[in-house]
Amino acid sequence: MERKAIIKPYDPSKIKVNIHNKNLGFIIEMLEFEEINLMPDFQREGDLWNNTKKSQLIESILLGLPLPSFYFSEYKDSEKEDGNGNWTWAIVDGLQRLSTFQDFIINKDLALVGLEFLNSYEGKKYDDLSREDKRKISGFTINFYVIEKETPKDVKFLIFKRVNTGGLVLTPQEMRHALNQGTPAKFVKRLAEKTKEFKEATCYRIPSKRQEDRDFINRFIAFYLQGYDNKYYGELDSFLNDGMSSLSVKSKAELDKIELDFKKSMKLSYEIFGEDAFRKRYKKGERRKPISKAVYDTLSVNFAWLTDEERAVLKSRKGGFKKRLMELFNKKDEPFHKSITTATGQKSNVKTRFEAIKRIINETLNQ
Repeated sequence: MERKAIIKPYDPSKIKVNIHNKNLGFIIEMLEFEEINLMPDFQREGDLWNNTKKSQLIESILLGLPLPSFYFSEYKDSEKEDGNGNWTWAIVDGLQRLSTFQDFIINKDLALVGLEFLNSYEGKKYDDLSREDKRKISGFTINFYVIEKETPKDVKFLIFKRVNTGGLVLTPQEMRHALNQGTPAKFVKRLAEKTKEFKEATCYRIPSKRQEDRDFINRFIAFYLQGYDNKYYGELDSFLNDGMSSLSVKSKAELDKIELDFKKSMKLSYEIFGEDAFRKRYKKGERRKPISKAVYDTLSVNFAWLTDEERAVLKSRKGGFKKRLMELFNKKDEPFHKSITTATGQKSNVKTRFEAIKRIINETLNQ
């Protein structure tokens, strides 16, 4: 009988979400001292607020209209040169509003446009405002919640999903990126953006938009480090969170080993399959299918677990391996086909496809 996804028990005393009422000047000061991470990776997306939307937010403050609450998550910035990180806030909900404050008050770039009530303020920048208006902005009261550092990451992830309701709703990978700042986020980003072997094996088809490419890297890391059996219970989000989070305690040598094995796996995938890597192939000459994450997880990690000698042998016998894999794809009445097409995150399906690929690798090596 399949073991259901485990909901981890949490000590309620460690789930800490505190509400604060402060003036806007408090938040502006934190932005100026880089004590709030605006996560610039998310700000490159195309559906950010335009200048009219930003201007109307400033207009609302000048009119004294209440704003929705902000949500922040506390994390430790471990990237300081002295090795002693500081506790910093990452924005969970309210990114566009904070970015507007940054543009108008700190950078002083935004000129107000498209105002609905304060027509006399059209074209004004922050330095053009009267002292009274500046005091009105800095003294404006806002409400915000801080998800404290003691809160388990899986609970933080759940809070992210529930409160992230703005114009740019974060994807699960963007949430993982926000929750795992420092070494994990930077490592995953670098592998996604700088690994030539990954780009070649995926034919440069995995977009960076909404961190889709980082999701592929995260999936590899999670299964590579944690395996597919003992630590996977069918809850993929939690599993990927744990995998990414575990990078924070890895040594440089361990991170280098992960990167090297990933590159070797991608290189072997391309050498064996060419532009068919990580795609379902049922017969020769058929139209190439999209990349399958289920196939990618299984092949990339199994290849990474091989020794250099085994990879060399598998490459030399690639014809036999591809034939065996195509035979697997074509057995549509067997568990493997279900494992790559239906409920692919289910524990039994993950185990089925990992062990099936492992089996045909061993058959090829031992032929």
